[in-house]
Amino acid sequence: MLVADDDRFIRALVRDSLEAEGFRVEEVVDGNEVLSAFSELYPDLIMLDVILPGQEGFSLCREIRSMATGHEVPIVMMTGLDDLESVKKAYAAGATDFITKPLNFALLGYRIQYILRSSKTLENLKQSEARLMDAQRIANLGSWEIDLASGEVYWSQEVYTIFGIKPGNGRISHDIFMNAVHPHDKEAVVACIQKALTEESTFNFECRIITQDGRERTILTKARINRDETAKATWAVGFVQDITERKEVEEKIRQLAYYDALTGLPNRTLFQDNFAHATSLATRTKTQIGILFIDLDRFKLINDTLGHTVGDKVLKIVAERLNAGIRKYDYITREFVENVDAEIARFAGDEFIILLKNVRDHFGAAKVAQRIQDSLTEPYTIDGTEIIVTPSIGISLYPVDGERLEDLIKFADIAMYHAKELGRNNFQFYSRSLDTTAKDHLVLEGQLRNAIKRNELFVCYQPIIRVPSGDIAGVEAMVRWRHPERGVLSASDFVPMAEETGLITEIDEWVLLTVCRQIKIWQDRFNHSWMVSVNISGRNFKKRTLLETVCRTTTKTGIDLRWLKLEITEGVLINNDSYVLSALNSLKEMGIRLALDDFGTGYSSLGYLRKFPLDILKIDKSFVKDILVDPDCASITTAILALSRSLKLDTIAEGVETKEQMELLMQHGCEKQQGNYFSPPLSLADLEIFLQHGITGMSGPEASKGHDSSGPVTPAGDR
Repeated sequence: MLVADDDRFIRALVRDSLEAEGFRVEEVVDGNEVLSAFSELYPDLIMLDVILPGQEGFSLCREIRSMATGHEVPIVMMTGLDDLESVKKAYAAGATDFITKPLNFALLGYRIQYILRSSKTLENLKQSEARLMDAQRIANLGSWEIDLASGEVYWSQEVYTIFGIKPGNGRISHDIFMNAVHPHDKEAVVACIQKALTEESTFNFECRIITQDGRERTILTKARINRDETAKATWAVGFVQDITERKEVEEKIRQLAYYDALTGLPNRTLFQDNFAHATSLATRTKTQIGILFIDLDRFKLINDTLGHTVGDKVLKIVAERLNAGIRKYDYITREFVENVDAEIARFAGDEFIILLKNVRDHFGAAKVAQRIQDSLTEPYTIDGTEIIVTPSIGISLYPVDGERLEDLIKFADIAMYHAKELGRNNFQFYSRSLDTTAKDHLVLEGQLRNAIKRNELFVCYQPIIRVPSGDIAGVEAMVRWRHPERGVLSASDFVPMAEETGLITEIDEWVLLTVCRQIKIWQDRFNHSWMVSVNISGRNFKKRTLLETVCRTTTKTGIDLRWLKLEITEGVLINNDSYVLSALNSLKEMGIRLALDDFGTGYSSLGYLRKFPLDILKIDKSFVKDILVDPDCASITTAILALSRSLKLDTIAEGVETKEQMELLMQHGCEKQQGNYFSPPLSLADLEIFLQHGITGMSGPEASKGHDSSGPVTPAGDR
């Protein structure tokens, strides 16, 4: 194997993966070295990075293909680019296959072995075809002659074998051949022969036959017509070749090129071809085409918790349900649409795409989307485990929303993300306003990258109250963005974006440093400080940077660590990562208190609470909001409080908005509460006023009226 990549780390991982499968690997770093290495080594396969110093991969691929010894060697292009244009360029340059980074090293060896086997199959096939050109008689090739005047027929031994007939079993005639032709191919065969007899001197065709022992085979027939001096056809001579195996190989190659290996569904390339045919139909019938973009909600969690093997099984069942659900009906309700067709493809990962033909209006597409949603939300039982998967579906229509497939897919993708924003497990149609929102999202993302440098972020603090005394039990730090054009933005406006892009770790570090500096000021000014909570994203654990960041920040500021509390979410705990447990234990040993935020909303488990060194459970605001009207919320809240007491954990209820909520929580034993009933998030100046005066007589939000909080908003979605 010749591996060409300028990334030493990638080369090392590829080498390890391939050598583990028994391959010998040679490496080159520079594009200028590839051709000389190829001529010297004559490798069995080349893994070629698209972006190389010296000469880029596409041109190198073309040069290798132009060499006499480079026609057949498999070339696998590697790149971080995953757009269709790059894929087209790779195959146009002569690439055998195309792999995007990051590479799946666990499957790399198997994939390379399969490519080598496919390459060998193609090579053998081409050698077989070359031998056919050089020889009159080879395996599965038989000759025949027919006297057109008398009808007398001659078959060679091989023709008898192909048709499954024993020689001498009756008179051979043209009718025996025609009777063996597959019914679906017979009309085309008759037309071809008739045209040759009346107009041409040669003919050839491929067709399927049913042999006398019931097997279906595919044959290739070529023939020459002899004519007399009057141009009348008198004699025909030709050969029949059984090409069944070759057609099967071609079909396998077509499957590799056009179908997804896991689900068997068409891939993007075939989907694009299907769209081209669908647009022609839509133009003739004056109908529309629906593009449905389907993404499985939280599918990554299945892979992370249950393993990729289970995830693959779920994807296969999803593909089966999509096929069954679409094919089971007329796709659009039968009463007003007929002859509707649909094409399903696996787009990437847990994303699927459906092309609906003959769509009259958006109501029809909506009915299909609803059926898909109903089908996919049924429970999946995998290896005895019941799994719930829900879809978010985006819909765009041709030609209403656009005429190019790439635009329609992009628009459906935008609509799908809008469906996720609305709570997942629903479908949404694309609109121009969504496109504007998506572009605004990109602009906001770019501005967020500079927000810290421009000192646009600031921290607000929401008091945590001990009831019924009204004492201050602590405060929670909440980040805000003073946007130069949009005003003050709450965390819910930009933290999800920061999580998605990875900027959250930088923001978390800035918030932690800001809060620790403030804790130090309070320590120096007063005899004691207040417990201050800081939210920490799970990204910090994945990057293995949390412990280092906390140690560096607390050492730099010199704070008393007893007054710092870090809040994490359940998602951090469920990954079963040894670093998480180690980091949390180290933080606990330092004296920092640890709180589990939004408890009860995700994958809560008693095992997490016993395994990890937690001090505090925070009851999510969604339970507190409906605690007075929803018995389930009240029961869950009571259970969490009882669980906390049995595990000797402290409890804080978030999102308290009314006196009645406060009193009911207090009756159940929840003494620490926070929410707008006591105070909204406050600026630092207003917080210090609040801390000085406290809440007199538990008068509720009136205690904080009159304070200018520099625009903090309600704490929905706050960190």
